[in-house]
Amino acid sequence: MRVLNNIIKVFILVAATISAYSGYAHEGVREAEAEWQRGIEAYSAKDYATAKEAFERVEAMGYASADLYYNLGNAYLKLGEQHDKRYSEGELGRAILNYRRALKLDPTMEDARYNLDIVHDYTNDTEPIPNGVMGSMWLAVSGIISSNGWTATSIVSLIAALILIMFYLLSSLIVLRKVAFFSSIFLIFVFVLSTAFAISQRRASEQSSEAVILSNDICPVHASPDNTSKVIRQPSQGVSVKILRNHDTWSEIEFVDGEKGWITSKSVELI
Repeated sequence: MRVLNNIIKVFILVAATISAYSGYAHEGVREAEAEWQRGIEAYSAKDYATAKEAFERVEAMGYASADLYYNLGNAYLKLGEQHDKRYSEGELGRAILNYRRALKLDPTMEDARYNLDIVHDYTNDTEPIPNGVMGSMWLAVSGIISSNGWTATSIVSLIAALILIMFYLLSSLIVLRKVAFFSSIFLIFVFVLSTAFAISQRRASEQSSEAVILSNDICPVHASPDNTSKVIRQPSQGVSVKILRNHDTWSEIEFVDGEKGWITSKSVELI
C-alpha cells in the first residue's frame, strides 16, 4: 500500500511539473505573439525602430523563423533609409544578414531573395566564382524546397515504393507486376535523390561558415591579423564572406572570388 501511495505521489508531482512547464511555455508563446504583433503594427506605422526592436525580442525568445528574419531585414532596410546618410549605422549589413538568414531557413522564400538581389547592388561585393554546370544544377534543384520538404518527399517515396514492391510480389497479373516493378524503381530513385538533397541542405545549414560583414561604412581587411599589416581590401557593409578560422580578436575570411584576408571578429557575423 505504501508503495502505491509513493507511486501516486510521484505521478502527481510529475503531472504538476508538466502542467507548470506547459503554462510557462504557453505564456512565452503569448508574449512572443504580442511582440510580433507590435512589430507588424509599428512597421505599418513606419516606426521602423520599434519594429526592429520588437522583432529582435521575438528572436531572443527563441522563436526565430524565415518570416521573422525577412521582416527584421525589411525593418533594418527602412530604418537605414531614414538617415540623412543612408545606412550610416550599419543597417544595410543587418538587412542583408537577416535576408540571408531567412533564405537559410527557407530557400524558397522569393520575397527575401528578391530584396536580397536589390540591396546587393548597394554593396561593393564581388561576383562568386562559378560552380560549374553540375554544381549549379545541384544547387538549383536542391534549393527548390527546404531540407524538411526533401525529407518528407524521401519518406513518402520510400513508403510508396515498399507498397508497390508488395504488389509486385503478391500480384498474379503480369501487367500489374510490370507496372509495380518499374514504378517502385522510379520511387526508389526519387527516395535516394531526395535523401541526398535533404542531407546536403542540412549539412550546409549546420556546418555553414558563411557570414556577413557588419560595419557603418567600409571595413579594412588585412594581410595578417595585425592592424599594422597591409590592407588588401576594403569591403562595404553587407558583403558576404566565409569565416575560415579565428585567432584572438581576428577572423580569417574568404571572399566569394577566392581572396583571403584578416578582419576584426566584431566586424563579421555568421549567418
